[in-house]
Amino acid sequence: MSNKKKRPHGHYCKICGEHKANEKFSGKGHANHICKACANLPATEKAEAQTMNRLLNLPMRRLTDKEKKWLESLVHDSRLEVAELARSVYTIHFPHAERNAMKKQLLINTLTFEIHGEIYDEYADVKIVNRRFVVDRKACTLVCSEFDNNGQEQTVTLKQDKMHKLLKWMVYSLEVFMWQQDYCNSSYLDDLDCLGADDEDNDEAAFDLDCFLNSVSLPIEPVDKMPTWSIHIEYSNHTMQDTACYDGDVFDKVEELYAELTNYFEPNIDDLDKDDW
Repeated sequence: MSNKKKRPHGHYCKICGEHKANEKFSGKGHANHICKACANLPATEKAEAQTMNRLLNLPMRRLTDKEKKWLESLVHDSRLEVAELARSVYTIHFPHAERNAMKKQLLINTLTFEIHGEIYDEYADVKIVNRRFVVDRKACTLVCSEFDNNGQEQTVTLKQDKMHKLLKWMVYSLEVFMWQQDYCNSSYLDDLDCLGADDEDNDEAAFDLDCFLNSVSLPIEPVDKMPTWSIHIEYSNHTMQDTACYDGDVFDKVEELYAELTNYFEPNIDDLDKDDW
């Protein structure tokens, strides 16, 4: 028995995307790949149907520059159905576009990070921590407060380039701006109305930061319940972010942030040169 794939019967219409019997096409329709029914549509409907069909059949591979540019041009198309489908297709091809675009817009001014729970230290031992860290970009300071030690504070001053590197790491590597969505079961944008044109080299779409951060919701918890961890960020564009987790989970990136900030106050002398601060 032959396993050769059978060719569909009839002729393909590039407007409706269907294979139809040959008699459904006129002579000119055969040449243009347009069936009689679609040929009778108004020009605007015909163009929209063809665009929708092409979007649905866009190949699931790395798009060529020409295909990518065409797709981007439809994200804000005046035809609502076309624009909606284009955004969905764009998200499938470039799933990290929003995140990558947002990173370019974010500059942290101040960050307050609290943790009240169990974490694993470098020896894989569990320890309970109750600390607050405050990072101030303009003052170039890090402050650590110990809740278990009468709120005792330690302050470290960093060089400007070191502070910039630390804050950039929080955004680009830890993606702190996504912690509400990733870790706290918040409602994320159901549509992509904030999605814009893609960056030329990095598959990144322009994203409205206010639209994103204002769309997430904080969990409703008793006011007297201490969160396992929380983070408050004020960005340079005056946007603020508040994220809190109450379920006891300290995720990997949360632990990474804790470990990194702790290193400035409990440094390993063999690994850390204080002159670099």
